[in-house]
Amino acid sequence: MSGNTVRAQTYWVWTQKAANKNPRYSKVGEPVWPHYLQAAPAEWLEQGLIADSTAKEVMKEGQVDLFDFPGVI
Repeated sequence: MSGNTVRAQTYWVWTQKAANKNPRYSKVGEPVWPHYLQAAPAEWLEQGLIADSTAKEVMKEGQVDLFDFPGVI
């Protein structure tokens, strides 16, 4: 792992790719380990293992947002 880190706008959460790779410790949309919440290894972001908590692709299964219902608003 290189020394490069990336900072989150809010905090880092695990993606589906991370959950598939390590289901015992990584759940989609759950925060990463506490010491990596704000600054995490850049490799994780490049590999698609983490995303900012506000990213749509990390929504938990069964969760919807207003944009899933066009014309309602």
